[in-house]
Amino acid sequence: MTHEHTHTIAAKTTKAREMQAFEEVLACNIKDVIGDLCMADADVIMSYATNQLHGNMREIITSAAELYFKDNTLTYAHGADVSLEWGHPPCLVLDMEFVHGPVSVFFKLVLGGQHVGVEINRMLLNDGVDTSTFDSVEFGQVLSSARLQPLPSRFAPSYCPKGVTRH
Repeated sequence: MTHEHTHTIAAKTTKAREMQAFEEVLACNIKDVIGDLCMADADVIMSYATNQLHGNMREIITSAAELYFKDNTLTYAHGADVSLEWGHPPCLVLDMEFVHGPVSVFFKLVLGGQHVGVEINRMLLNDGVDTSTFDSVEFGQVLSSARLQPLPSRFAPSYCPKGVTRH
């Protein structure tokens, strides 16, 4: 293996770890929204997703997000997939957007049987933001400033970065 190839692998691994940190911060900061979504009737949400009723899905997401985030900060991005594999619980994947201040994040919210996850597809920073120094702590501060109220401590477990999700 060449030194150049080793450097490429190390760079990809570092990028993956950095993205994972951003995903953890995002997930920690939207737990209350996810909690509200999980209280909605699963059959209704699955029906909206399978029938591509994006307006209805947007209303459910908006209702959950408006209690915790400023208007149009956390929104449904008009894409939903349902996985119905035999022998496995249904899994719903929603395309979502977070836009506030200098950051736009396009991500998937995965709501599966016993698991919930966040996968960032793309993160854009406004001109003038130094992409080389923008980190998960700054991202957490942007998320915090988008909230209407501080994140409740019950949604900030020990694995969420300190100083980012707690106020």
